[in-house]
Amino acid sequence: MNRREAVTQVAWILGGVFSAPTLQAMSRWEQLASTETGSSKPGSFLTETQHAIMGRVAELIIPRTNASGVDSPGVDSPGALDVGVPDFMEVMLRDCYGKPAQDLFLTGVGELERKGFLTLSPDQQTAMLTQIEADAQKNSNPSFWLISKELTLLGYFTSEMGIKASFDYQPIPGRFEAIKIKPGQKDFMYGNQA
Repeated sequence: MNRREAVTQVAWILGGVFSAPTLQAMSRWEQLASTETGSSKPGSFLTETQHAIMGRVAELIIPRTNASGVDSPGVDSPGALDVGVPDFMEVMLRDCYGKPAQDLFLTGVGELERKGFLTLSPDQQTAMLTQIEADAQKNSNPSFWLISKELTLLGYFTSEMGIKASFDYQPIPGRFEAIKIKPGQKDFMYGNQA
């Protein structure tokens, strides 16, 4: 299964969880995949600074963990930067989202840029994003934060490294074995091997 198929399947599986702009973008992504006219490289949508900001935001949403880490002792997993989430976000925003959602996103990332987000300490960055999330939860309309969070999760969990870090990947075909999941054991993810 390639990434485009995985993105489409994840969108359908979690359809009730994503916002309308993201669902529309998924439809657009599917159209681009079938016509192969869409661009597949990042760039030309975000400035270099905005791209770096989104990389930091994505990494704060899904950070890298190490076996000696406090967050997940004994578990190594890549973060959003390791699996290329910022590039994925930029391609999705540029190629798949409509102008209203793009403008909303650019306004939000522009606000972070004006506030010097990249120059803040990690604790200050987290506090700023926590406040943005709290403000977004008060508003039922799609927001910069909602789009950022959805694309981070979508980009991470449709990447090979993200799937392998989160699930015990077992390619199909394979035989069915009923097993008991032990505490702390990863769930299983089955898929086609390309």
